[in-house]
Amino acid sequence: MKNQRFKTLAVILSVMLLAIQLFSCSDKTESPAILSDTTASVASDAEGETTTEPEETAPDYDPKIAPYDSGGHIFNILYNGNDFEPNLDFAAVELNGEALNDAIFMRNSKLNEKYNMEIKATFKDDGTIVSSVSKAVKAGTPDFDMVEVNGNFSMNLAIAGVSCDLDNIPYIDFEKPYWNSFMLDGSSIGGKNYFVYGDMNIHALGATPCTLFNKVVHANYGFEDLYTIVREGRWTFDSMGEMIKAVTSDLDGDGKITQLDTLGFIGNTFVIDCFLSGTGYQTIPKDENDLPYLAIDNPEYINVVDSIVTLCKYDNGTYICDRYAGVDREYAPMDALAADRALFWIANLKGVERMRNMISDFGIVPIPKLNEIQQDYKIHYQANIGAAISIPLVVADQDLVGMVLEDCAYMSDQTVQPAYIETLLKGKFLRDDASEETMRIMLSSYYADLGFMLNGQGIDILTQLRTLVSKESTDVASKIAKLNTSYQKKLDKVIATYENAE
Repeated sequence: MKNQRFKTLAVILSVMLLAIQLFSCSDKTESPAILSDTTASVASDAEGETTTEPEETAPDYDPKIAPYDSGGHIFNILYNGNDFEPNLDFAAVELNGEALNDAIFMRNSKLNEKYNMEIKATFKDDGTIVSSVSKAVKAGTPDFDMVEVNGNFSMNLAIAGVSCDLDNIPYIDFEKPYWNSFMLDGSSIGGKNYFVYGDMNIHALGATPCTLFNKVVHANYGFEDLYTIVREGRWTFDSMGEMIKAVTSDLDGDGKITQLDTLGFIGNTFVIDCFLSGTGYQTIPKDENDLPYLAIDNPEYINVVDSIVTLCKYDNGTYICDRYAGVDREYAPMDALAADRALFWIANLKGVERMRNMISDFGIVPIPKLNEIQQDYKIHYQANIGAAISIPLVVADQDLVGMVLEDCAYMSDQTVQPAYIETLLKGKFLRDDASEETMRIMLSSYYADLGFMLNGQGIDILTQLRTLVSKESTDVASKIAKLNTSYQKKLDKVIATYENAE
């Protein structure tokens, strides 16, 4: 696989910081240097004469692909999503004054004009994606030019043998920063990539997990400043657990803790995945040949799971909605946080957007570390949620697909992703200066784990983890040992499929 020279998230950070500077310096009329093609600095030499020295300008990543007449081709995109967190990466049908929607619409319009085509995005339920693509490929009919589904379903398409090896697609250059290099490195097997995340995948960026805390509740209990704890590397399972236990109490006096009581932490089983990723542990790492291997039947992983079980225990004050019949796993946490009845909730950036009208202030911090020995804060790119890109094995014009995707990724880097960041900034996302620092930490902490992408192949590590934690298992080691043998056989099959693929 090609070497990855750039990191996409560096671009995200630059955009975010630029946006912050623009908001804080809106009275200035000069254009930021990063937007200029010919910036220069003025200096004086030893004799007092003024000289102009050229400054380093922002790199030009434009792929400079020439216009191409596809003859009015309908560029069909098949995608999935849900009503709660809809995938809108291509579904902008008209201008409506919203920054992100309009950026997507204008990008699509430019692509349509440049390639004399029409982008058509078709939604299908998750369960029918693989069968729809497989049916088209086996029939030799180019029904779809691109498929956008999450990492699990993208992996299913690869295993089914109906996706292209992306390194063989013309015009696509994965050395460019608008392609997500760490996900390419993390999701490849034997040097082969059948799906990719890029700057067009806003749905995937919105799946970035974070910890929200209610500032009113935090202040009422006199806790130490949470941003200071994060900054000093002391934001861990233990420090979070101490706060959770101190806050949780039986508000209505009925002798039990419910979603209507005062809660140190409330969430659904999604938080269990996030706690795992916050530890930086990889359940399926890879060897020097880029071949994956299991790393769950060992003391280190068992300690991680035991620690998550402890943090999520009912007796320690954590309220996991899925444990209780009739509790809405999505809205109960939001209601509790907004009503000043909960201190912590783990969500993703899309969840934060839904809290923009919350009256009380809330702050955002990373997922806690396992302990203070852990050097850095970490988080998975949520490959089991955010949509990735695959190209069916049968398309009408592979050159066209390559050109469109490369241009789309570049244009998204220039306009769509900045619009998303701007929307978050303007939508009460950053309610204090410290949140800028938090965002830097979050957006520079990503890593990829194949363990989040192989659930559809029967390697359901996350499902089993959720079960162990939800049931507060006291016998983690033996349960993991029983799963390891079956997982290994299934992983061997996945590796063989990749190795035998043409």
